[in-house]
Amino acid sequence: MGKSILLSQRFPIWFLTRKPAATIKLACYNITRAMKHSRVARDIMQSPQFTQMFADTDVHLPRVASAEEWSTKARLAKRDGQPSFKALGLATGFVGEGADLLLIDDPYASPEDARSELINEKTCAFWPETAKPRLKPGGNVVMMFHRYTEDDKAGRVLAEGGWEYIRYAAVADGDYVLPTTGQAWPDPLGRAEGEYLSPRFPPSWYQEKEANGYTWLSQFQGRPTSKEGAFFKVAKLEIIDAAPAILRTVRAWDLAASTTGDYTAGVKLGLDEDGIYYILDVVRGRWLSDDRNAHMRQTAALDGKPTKIRIAQDPGQAGVDQALALTRMLAGYTVRGERVTGSKEARADAFASQVNAGNVKIVRGHWNRDLIEEMRQFPLGKNDDCIDAMSDAMSELSDRTGEYRISHFRV
Repeated sequence: MGKSILLSQRFPIWFLTRKPAATIKLACYNITRAMKHSRVARDIMQSPQFTQMFADTDVHLPRVASAEEWSTKARLAKRDGQPSFKALGLATGFVGEGADLLLIDDPYASPEDARSELINEKTCAFWPETAKPRLKPGGNVVMMFHRYTEDDKAGRVLAEGGWEYIRYAAVADGDYVLPTTGQAWPDPLGRAEGEYLSPRFPPSWYQEKEANGYTWLSQFQGRPTSKEGAFFKVAKLEIIDAAPAILRTVRAWDLAASTTGDYTAGVKLGLDEDGIYYILDVVRGRWLSDDRNAHMRQTAALDGKPTKIRIAQDPGQAGVDQALALTRMLAGYTVRGERVTGSKEARADAFASQVNAGNVKIVRGHWNRDLIEEMRQFPLGKNDDCIDAMSDAMSELSDRTGEYRISHFRV
C-alpha cells in the first residue's frame, strides 16, 4: 500500500518545506535500509521539479550530499554540525544529536527477528534508552511496523501509553483492543467490518493474501493474533458455573522460580466419561522457590488427594533432581514428573484440537480472562505458561492405563 514511500520518503520532504532548519532522524532495522529511503528523499529535493516548486532557497540542498546524511541550506546556516536528515540503524544510535522528528520504519528485518527474545529486547530498547532522551522538546515521533507478537515494539509502546495508534487494516475488522489494558482503538476511516482499504485491488487479491494466516494478520491487518484466536479458537470455549461431580482430575504445573519473567502456572483439568474436558482452576504467580513450593502444597491440599499432580521436568539431571524434590514435598499425593519434549506448539496441538472442536468447557472464575487471552494470543503472546500446563494436564488425562481410571473415583 506504499506505507514506507509515504512515511520515510515523502513525509520528511513535506516536513522540511515547512521547517527548513528542522532535524529529522530515520531509523530502520539497519542503516542500509534507512539509507535507501534517504537517497530517494534527497534525490527528490535536488531535482529541478522540486526547486521550481519551492522557490525558497532555505529548503534547497547543495549539489553534493551523502545518502547517510544531508542538510538544507537553512540547516547548514546553523553551523552546529547537525544534519537535516540522518539515516540510522536501530543499533546505531545518535548520542550527541537531537531530533525534531524521529521516524522508525520497519524495526524488524523479518518475523523471525520479531519472535526472537534477544533481538526483540534489543529492538525495543532503542526507543526508551537511545532515542527518547535525544528527542528535542516538542519533537514528534512516528513509528510504523508490522505486528508480529503482542510483545513486539508496538505492544511495548502502547502499554507505555501516550501514543496515538492509527491502524489501517487491509480489511476493516473492528476495534483493536490492547490485551493488557483493554483500551480500544476504532478503525481510523470509520469503515464497517469487511470493507477494503483500497479499491485498487480486487476482492480476489485480498482473499489470496488472507490464505497465509500469520502473514495476513501481521502485515495486512496490523494484528499479531486474530480476535477469535489462531491456534485456539477461544470463542468455542463454553463458560459454565459448575462442573460435573464425577471427573478424572489432574493439576499440571509449569514451573518457574523468579519474580520476573515467566510464571509458575498450575492448571486443574477434568475429563468426564463423554470425553469433555473442563478447565476447573488456574493458579499462577511469579514466586521464588520457597514461595512457589508453599503455593503448590496449599493448592494440593485444596484439590484433595483424588487429583493427580503432574510436574514438568526440565531436561538434564537438574530437572530430575527438582522433580524428585517436589515429589517428596508432595508426599501423600499422586505425583508424576514428566520430561518436557517437543515445541510448545506441538505439545499444545492435541488440546487445541479439543478446544476448536467445542469439547472444552471452562468453569467461571476470576482467572478466566487472563487464561482466555493467553490462549487467544498463543503462540505469539508474551506468556504461555498456562498453555504448557494445560497441555501436560491433557496428556496425563489421556493416559487411561493402570489404576488411574474414572471408576477409581466412583467410590
